[in-house]
Amino acid sequence: MHLNIFIFATTIVLIAFFVKGFTGFGPALILIPILSNFFPATQVIYLSALLDLFAGFFLLITVRRLINWRVVLPVLLLFFPGAYLGARLLSSLESSLLKHLLGIAMLFFIGIIWFNTLPKTNQIKVKIKQHWSLIISFLAGIGGGLFGISGPLLVIYFKLAYQKEIFRAQLIAIFAFGAAWRLFLYHSLGNRLGFDWWQFLIFLLVMFIAIRLGSTFHLHIDQKKFDRLVALILLFPSFSLLFS
Repeated sequence: MHLNIFIFATTIVLIAFFVKGFTGFGPALILIPILSNFFPATQVIYLSALLDLFAGFFLLITVRRLINWRVVLPVLLLFFPGAYLGARLLSSLESSLLKHLLGIAMLFFIGIIWFNTLPKTNQIKVKIKQHWSLIISFLAGIGGGLFGISGPLLVIYFKLAYQKEIFRAQLIAIFAFGAAWRLFLYHSLGNRLGFDWWQFLIFLLVMFIAIRLGSTFHLHIDQKKFDRLVALILLFPSFSLLFS
């Protein structure tokens, strides 16, 4: 690997996992589209899942007291079969129209997050959680299997249902176990890391530095700025869906 490309890849890892430490999600949305221009996509996806596994469980320790397992476990239980169904549907459905519709819907919800127009009463939030969490989880799984994109649906749902700290903690738990599941699937399909171990160790060190920095900085930003950062991050996969 050319040294300049490796330095660039390391910088992208730093940015992606700073966002992860700050918001609780986001590294795959940054890593995979950018680094796939320089490395095989399967290699980048495997690296992303492996780094996200380490980062996810590291962050999980720090937010464990904020995790509501009665919310997280049903999400995971419905997300996994949804992903399986989406993968099966991939070969039989025309997905381009569905991608565009999903992209438009995401832009609508991004607008809600940006302008902070959702009512903030506890009654509204409890109602959203009880009536929509399981449906959103299953649809997010289908989206992952059918489009290759599942995170944004969960991010939008949890952002509308919870305040910053609780939102971040639930996503950390979901994506930590999700990374473990994805890594198991990739490995069982014969995919491997593809990078030298010394390169991976440097990526891992940079990832931990970025996670700590992001975790520290998120404590010093107010709710409105945090919401708008989440909205900006979600714009990337939204436009990718619209123009794919």
